[in-house]
Amino acid sequence: MTFRFGLISRIALLVVGIEVAAFGALGWFYIDRYTAAADERLRSRLRLVETMITREELPVSVISRKELVSDLLGAPYVDGMVVGGSGRVIVAADPLNLGRPAQDVAGIDVRWFADAAPNHQFVQGRDTLTSVAHVHRTTDMAAVYFTVLTISTAELQAQKRSIVLWGEAGSLLFILLSSAGVVLVAQRLITRRIHASVAVLKRVEEGALGERIPVASDDELGQLQHGINSMTEKLAALLEQQRQATDDLQKQTELLQSVIEHAPIRVFWKDGDSRYLGCNTLFAGDAGFDRPDELIGKTDFDMAWRDQAARYRADDRAVMASGTPKLDFDEPQTTPDGGTLWLRTSKVPLLGTDRRVIGVLGIYDDVTQRKRDADELERHREHLEQMVEERTNELSVAKEAAEAANVAKSAFLANMSHEIRTPLHAILGMANLIRRSGVTPAQATQLDRIDVASEHLLGIINAILDLSRIEADKFALNVAELNVGAIVNNVCSMIGDAAQAKGLRVLVESDPLPPRLLGDATRLRQALLNYAGNAVKFTERGSVTVRARAAQEDAEAVLARFEVSDTGIGIAPEHVAQLFNVFEQVDSSSTRQFGGTGLGLAITRRLARLMGGDAGVTSTPGAGSTFWFTARLAKAAGHPPAPAPREAEPEAVLKRDYGGLRILLADDDPDNRYITQALLSDVWPKMDLAADGVEAVELASRNRYDIILLDMRMPRMDGIEAARRIRELPGGKEPLILALTANVFPENRRQCLEAGMDDLIPKAAKAEAPFAAILEGLRRKAR
Repeated sequence: MTFRFGLISRIALLVVGIEVAAFGALGWFYIDRYTAAADERLRSRLRLVETMITREELPVSVISRKELVSDLLGAPYVDGMVVGGSGRVIVAADPLNLGRPAQDVAGIDVRWFADAAPNHQFVQGRDTLTSVAHVHRTTDMAAVYFTVLTISTAELQAQKRSIVLWGEAGSLLFILLSSAGVVLVAQRLITRRIHASVAVLKRVEEGALGERIPVASDDELGQLQHGINSMTEKLAALLEQQRQATDDLQKQTELLQSVIEHAPIRVFWKDGDSRYLGCNTLFAGDAGFDRPDELIGKTDFDMAWRDQAARYRADDRAVMASGTPKLDFDEPQTTPDGGTLWLRTSKVPLLGTDRRVIGVLGIYDDVTQRKRDADELERHREHLEQMVEERTNELSVAKEAAEAANVAKSAFLANMSHEIRTPLHAILGMANLIRRSGVTPAQATQLDRIDVASEHLLGIINAILDLSRIEADKFALNVAELNVGAIVNNVCSMIGDAAQAKGLRVLVESDPLPPRLLGDATRLRQALLNYAGNAVKFTERGSVTVRARAAQEDAEAVLARFEVSDTGIGIAPEHVAQLFNVFEQVDSSSTRQFGGTGLGLAITRRLARLMGGDAGVTSTPGAGSTFWFTARLAKAAGHPPAPAPREAEPEAVLKRDYGGLRILLADDDPDNRYITQALLSDVWPKMDLAADGVEAVELASRNRYDIILLDMRMPRMDGIEAARRIRELPGGKEPLILALTANVFPENRRQCLEAGMDDLIPKAAKAEAPFAAILEGLRRKAR
């Protein structure tokens, strides 16, 4: 049996140890101090006697008198001598040592008398203390003699031992008494309280969790008792919580078992060797058992689906090895009656309390009917895909037909534009030539009517082409810096004569807009002119008001709103919705009364939307209408360009600066060739002519021309190919080559530029258009 010290014994031992250490250290200190003081007192007396002899206050012979030296030193004088400079004893307490060499005297060390030895030193013996001093001459400090005094320290050592003995005895007695007192006090103050605490703890251990230790004092033991009481209280609370948690866990376990049992799916779990650990009743029923516990310990090889067991086990091992679930996969299963089911299965790793994989948890559902439905749906889908493919082929054929129709439409519009513009160019050209040759007022009026009819026909053609390009998404805006006020004033000027003829007032109401905006001025003017022209057409009395203002504005752009209000016939509400449709007007009678194609408003709305805005109308029958459209115009950055200086008309400039140039004109139409030659004859009286592209290339290869005008459509070789071949001739890069064409689509211009032409001049244009185009081309060539 192992002996164990009690708490009181350990406290007593601790007190004894502390007191022994304390008294030992204190006793050693005082004994050391007493010994050092006694030794110092003896040594100081020895030094005093030696000093008195050195100073000749005492004769050297006093060293031979033991009684006198003992009285002077206060200690028993044992022996003494004076050693002269020759090394012999000249004075001695023992007469037998007189005259002897010092090294022959017992107890004498000759190293004491060496020159390198200290002037004074003490030599401690067992019960003796020897003092050695060098006496020097005061003149040259040479050693004259040496004194050696030896006293007995036996009595002093005996006093030291007596003091140590009595000190140890007293300390031991005090330690025993104080330890006994500490044990008695500790026994009273600690042991009884500890026994009481232990008794309470035993009762708590037996289940009396309400027991508490009585605390008599708030000392350290009392605080410990308070802590034990608090711990006991918390332990009781924790045990109550544990009991409650156990009850809750039991309820949750029962609930989980109920959920697993009543879940409308099959649930099972296996161990690491794929042996069944449990399942629900539905799973047991699929396996041909009445109760779930009948499956415990069995494997898939023991079931009706043993043919699938190897695959099931491979899935189990893959899930357990990877720790990754395998979810929602379909697999077949053989039933006890030999049938086949299709299962939608999921398997996840089954983890133990240490989070290690110990098995697999699986669920599955019977999806046999769903599988059959999916197979049926797949057959329908394949049939539908076949139908979709057939329909796609039909649509592809229809798309190709539509694309072919669109190509035919574009070709038709281009051909129509060419076929109409070509004779129209001849009509306008002839009228212009007649006017330039001088006419009577009646003839001038007739020519004006020709101009009006031609402009109307040209406007219809342009409207149809614009609408076609917009619908084909081939319409591009020409964005440049513009002035809204100038556009409004220009439109008002253009309708001024017609309004004045009907007695209508044209009013302008515009709010200030930023002076420098970016947009397509031509299309803004076209849209606003459509509105203003219609307002004049459908108003018999009153006024037409043109407005422009900023509907919205930010740091980047302005949403400009343009309005044209009239006091005309107005529009019924039921007709407003169809107003902006293509080829539609309010009714057929308006077409007969006022004319028009029904394209203007449709084009205006499309232009407005191309410019980031929209278009609309508000109208009251009999009171008038207000047509509006908006356009988003970006703000121009930097400083405005300097205004271009006003110069003479292009025809006059050409006649003045470029009259000596040589020109080649190629056109297969004799009338157009004649008109163009006649129009340009005032500037260039002589001009070479060609009837097609072949002739033009031949002439260009023989002659040097400054300007070459080529019709795009010519027999044998068109203008595109002719321009390309002329550019390949020596010096073919130099002449200005312009296309004379009735084809005004953007792709026509692109073809001309790609062939090496500098620009094109549209046929059926204003009379000054060819002069302006030629002048601009010559200047661009010069730059």
